[in-house]
Amino acid sequence: MTRYEHCYIGGAFVPVEGAGRHAVIDPAREEQCAEVRLCGTRQVDEALGSARRGFEAWSRSSLDERRDALARLRDALERRADSASQALAREMGCPVWLGGLMQVPMALKGLEFAAAGLDQVIWQERIGNGLVERVPCGVVAAITPWNFPLHQIAAKVAAALAAGCSVVLKPSEVAPGAALVFMQAVHEAGLPAGTVNLIWGGADVGEHLLAHGGVDHISFTGSSAVGRRIMAAAAARLTPLTLELGGKSAAVVLDDADLAAAIPAMARAGLANSGQACVSQSRWIVPRRLRDEAIERFRRAAEDWPLGDPLEAATRLGPVATKTQYQHVCRMINGAWEQGATCVAGGKARPEGTGYYVPPTLFADVGPEMDIARQEVFGPVIALMCYDSEAEAAELANVTCYGLSGAVWSADVQRASSFARRMRTGQVVVNGAAQNLATPFGGWNDSGFGRENGRFGIEGLLNYRSLHGAV
Repeated sequence: MTRYEHCYIGGAFVPVEGAGRHAVIDPAREEQCAEVRLCGTRQVDEALGSARRGFEAWSRSSLDERRDALARLRDALERRADSASQALAREMGCPVWLGGLMQVPMALKGLEFAAAGLDQVIWQERIGNGLVERVPCGVVAAITPWNFPLHQIAAKVAAALAAGCSVVLKPSEVAPGAALVFMQAVHEAGLPAGTVNLIWGGADVGEHLLAHGGVDHISFTGSSAVGRRIMAAAAARLTPLTLELGGKSAAVVLDDADLAAAIPAMARAGLANSGQACVSQSRWIVPRRLRDEAIERFRRAAEDWPLGDPLEAATRLGPVATKTQYQHVCRMINGAWEQGATCVAGGKARPEGTGYYVPPTLFADVGPEMDIARQEVFGPVIALMCYDSEAEAAELANVTCYGLSGAVWSADVQRASSFARRMRTGQVVVNGAAQNLATPFGGWNDSGFGRENGRFGIEGLLNYRSLHGAV
């Protein structure tokens, strides 16, 4: 069993002093595979002190120094790609193929685009007798989730380093292996002491971190419910924050779309990582006359997503990450039945004791008032909704309180693009376009605010300073 007993403070791995422990459960076997020793509040204070000292030095670094540090970190992380994929498979059930295809490459791209963003930010500009500068905000508290742990850590740390900030990272204790791999890369890259620090902890450590006067910016990715509590805590000290929260993304099929191309791509966007993605396309909005064809094509697409051991190379769909998440997904499935939706594929999870597995599931005849149409499932469960007019399709797409991502399909890219502009969400994928991690990522409404990725993540951690009469 792996034991995570060291945090990272002041450029070194140091023993955790806290008495609390968190058991990490292998979701495929429902057995403990690791244990995390949790930091106490005194060590959180040490990490923040280290970050303050690190910031004082790193904030004066040149753009070339930042660019070089990001490149070293990226290369050190790439050398640990296999270790990261293995840890993700054991601790949160992400199949090794997806770790290698998506989870690790997204983290590497995040570091690359942050480095490229250094040349895209306007660091200084002259306005009359004023010299306007953009300067690093200070110490960033980064709180990251378990579903894409490596990518989210890299996104927050890369932006902070590029901005000239320092970081105290509190990763999810559900998937600690990815965080350890990242910090090993930080150490190998030789980043200056104090620029990146890691602490382990649960809610109590998070609350202490947020209440501390040494934090200048909070960056959180997680549920909307927790995001509200974090925002309330930040308000007490007027601490700026970035919140990347939940989503209930719609994939809209217009009546001229090619379903043979659209449905497999939509299935991939709804099932990958067992549906545990804030951008998961969990609502399909299709013309009523195409209902039956969409169902049949989903059934065929689901055959390419067999359940299996996430450590096996052939597995495409692993378990959901935790017992709590498994029980939530099961409740959502049962609730959909009770509210009158029709389960046309999947629906029956494995009995407890055989892994937290849920098959690819599709509910048809879903009304916009149903929980499965409004609430985040965070599992491989898709709600199929039908429309009779394009105006109704737009209304269904915008019916939820979220606004993080979405998709639209049409044989006419101009028509698809026009519809995309009617969707109230932070990003829209048109006709299955490739992911672009250089563009701003973040949401509207209950999906949060602030942006990550590339220069946009950097700009979110900069303050303006105006110098009148300066040279």
